[in-house]
Amino acid sequence: MITGYNTDVEYDGTVYHVQTEDKGVEHPIILSLVYVDGEILASKRSPYDDLIAGVFDEGILTQRLQRQHKLICAAVRAGRIEELKRMGERGSPPRSLSKEAQPDRKSPQPAAPADRVEVKRADEVRPAPGAVEEDLPLEVTLPEDPELRSGESVTLRVSVTRSESGARAPVPGVSVNLKMLGTAFRPESEISTTDSDGIASFSVLLPKFASGRAALLIRVEAEGEIAELRRIILPD
Repeated sequence: MITGYNTDVEYDGTVYHVQTEDKGVEHPIILSLVYVDGEILASKRSPYDDLIAGVFDEGILTQRLQRQHKLICAAVRAGRIEELKRMGERGSPPRSLSKEAQPDRKSPQPAAPADRVEVKRADEVRPAPGAVEEDLPLEVTLPEDPELRSGESVTLRVSVTRSESGARAPVPGVSVNLKMLGTAFRPESEISTTDSDGIASFSVLLPKFASGRAALLIRVEAEGEIAELRRIILPD
């Protein structure tokens, strides 16, 4: 089981506590809750039984957990509180919590009994009208997505976009941090800025190594949102 995330987000003078946790493979649900003063205002449940139908990949689950948490935080930060409440209307009604049941920022607490969780196949899940999924946060992609191999010189075009009115729009003028990490060499990093088309360009010499593991990590942060992309660097 992956423990989860807890974040305080302030909007219009109110501090909202966002909690996202993994309910475990016995009840494969990613559960997000939005609290104010111990009261649950909104909840979101995302089944991941598609992951446990085959070979379970904890890395993919972690990505989904992080993505859902960021989506909820971004929605709160944008003032979409009523939308979040409507999204949770299919779940349990808001309830007040005693001091003993307040959300623990170090160890997320279960918010609902497992037998009340509805599990569906992934292909049965459809977002409710106006749900948060329609407005994804920042996204980082490599349009050409070249193979990365030790010792080679490559030019990378990094695209940064954000969802607007159901379509992806470029995000200009944001800083893009590119890091090369590995077990056989010291970390290296470069920074570039996206142009008017939301593209940042890098010309890099990939570290040379014959054994061990290495990866390229691209990270963007803008207006409180974070997007990351990781690509494996193959050994020589």
